[in-house]
Amino acid sequence: MSSYATILSTHKRRRLVTKPPRQNVAPPSVLSPLLLEELTVDILSRLPVKSLIRFSYVSEQWDILLSSSYFIKYHIQRSASGSRLNNHRLFGGGSFGTCFWLSLPLSSLIDNPSPSPTLYGRLLSEMCYDPLIVGSCNGLICWIDYRESGNYVCYLNPATRVKTRSPYFCYPSGGESSYNLFGFGYNHINDTYKTVAIYCDPEGETIEKKTIVKVYELGAPTTWKKIQSFPFVPKQSVNPDEAPGVFVNGTLNWLCNRPNDSLVVVSVDLVKDTYEEVSLPGFVDANIHGDVARPSLWVLGSCLCFSHEKKRTQFVLWQMKVFGDASSWNILLKISYKDVGINRNTNPNYPKPLLMLNNGDVILQITEYGDFILYNPKRNSFKYFHWFQSSKSLLDSTVHIDSLVSPCPNRPHLRSRGRNSRARLAIGTNG
Repeated sequence: MSSYATILSTHKRRRLVTKPPRQNVAPPSVLSPLLLEELTVDILSRLPVKSLIRFSYVSEQWDILLSSSYFIKYHIQRSASGSRLNNHRLFGGGSFGTCFWLSLPLSSLIDNPSPSPTLYGRLLSEMCYDPLIVGSCNGLICWIDYRESGNYVCYLNPATRVKTRSPYFCYPSGGESSYNLFGFGYNHINDTYKTVAIYCDPEGETIEKKTIVKVYELGAPTTWKKIQSFPFVPKQSVNPDEAPGVFVNGTLNWLCNRPNDSLVVVSVDLVKDTYEEVSLPGFVDANIHGDVARPSLWVLGSCLCFSHEKKRTQFVLWQMKVFGDASSWNILLKISYKDVGINRNTNPNYPKPLLMLNNGDVILQITEYGDFILYNPKRNSFKYFHWFQSSKSLLDSTVHIDSLVSPCPNRPHLRSRGRNSRARLAIGTNG
């Protein structure tokens, strides 16, 4: 049975059991209904979210199809693997108030790398001042809303304008050295989304007091669940509260310090709610004092990546081809600060890799003002493009993929998500 027919059968639709003829045998005029439906699904999966939301009003059957878990996951897979980057955008927050920004599709930015403004629109205006951005996963944006009434994790699909938030959460009052870390990712087994919150106090007397780890499953009736504490303390960055976990292969990953200050990756499994250690490249493991310059974790090409600085002149990026296999670490690229025009004194926290394209090119943010490069590791060549024009800085960017995923599982259909706001379902007015 086709995926299309299976979806409709769950809603008491007539089951389609006709075996489709071979496409190269039957002329278009006599194609079976089953094959036509499969072709319809294939065509729809290639369209942007803005169009799909409108098409959900064509018929009840199309609304059921476009709202189904099968189609939503199929569309995300198509969007993420597409080479044209029509559904990929840059997402970031400004250091100038209560707003997030989405760029035009990356295909437009890269093809037209002009300095003209390409801001795409203000997503929310009623959020708290200076929200903490956790990240974007499968079209859902996650951020921390700090208010006097309590702390909440908030979720938004900017394409459908559907939003929700977690139950209230809090941590014990720690010393001046304590801080919180967060991560947001996808549980592919149960088709759910999870947020991990870590309270860190390096001065804690025991492991349980050094780290407290809690997990919230989006849409679950339960509240935050406490899981086993780490035996290590996540490594502090310049601003430790802004070091989200890196989502890859169904896990959230943080760079941590062992008791002897050497570095290790602690990986939280979002299916089992357990953790394990993942080794870094050999030269890092051999450095028992942990004095590796500017170590950071990233994800490129669906692989965990590790970066460090070499002699304050080079940015070195490693890629773990097989997750969990320390022998699969390989150097992906080396970038000379001088070659790409990065001033190490004025931009000490850059470059930041964001996305690897199908041809191996890598997009990196190189300044806090929205300057980016498209870097080709094989030819050691690059070109600049600009997203953001403002006298104020743009906080860290991340890559966002448009999708139909709803942060509210109790809203089963697209129609119910946008019935009262059809005129503003799509992001902005230009995309």
